[in-house]
Amino acid sequence: MLADGEGHPARAAHQDFMLRMWVIDSLGPDATDPDWNPDALAVDTLDALTITPAEAAALADGWRGLAIEQIRMLRWHKNLTAHLETLIGYLAPGHSRDQLLAWTSTRRALP
Repeated sequence: MLADGEGHPARAAHQDFMLRMWVIDSLGPDATDPDWNPDALAVDTLDALTITPAEAAALADGWRGLAIEQIRMLRWHKNLTAHLETLIGYLAPGHSRDQLLAWTSTRRALP
C-alpha cells in the first residue's frame, strides 16, 4: 500500500472489475448503465491491459528468471483478468469477446 492509503492502479481496477462483474452476475446486466453493462466492462478490461496475451504467455514461460517488476506486472494482468470467464458468458460474439477469450487461456499460465 502507498503512504496515502491508495493502492496501485491495477489493484483498484481489479477491485472495480470484480465488483462490477459481481453486480452484473447477481442482479443482471443493465445496458443503460455503463457500470453494469458487460460490453462496457469488456472495453474497460481491455483498456487496462498493457500487454497482449501472446506477450504475457512468452514471459510466463520463464517467469522464475524474470525481474520482480516483470513478475509483478504479470500478476497484475492475471488479477485484471480474473473475472473473464464469467464476463465472456454475457458478451455477444465479436472482437472484444475474441480478445478476452485469448486472455482466459493465457491467464492460467501466469504466475
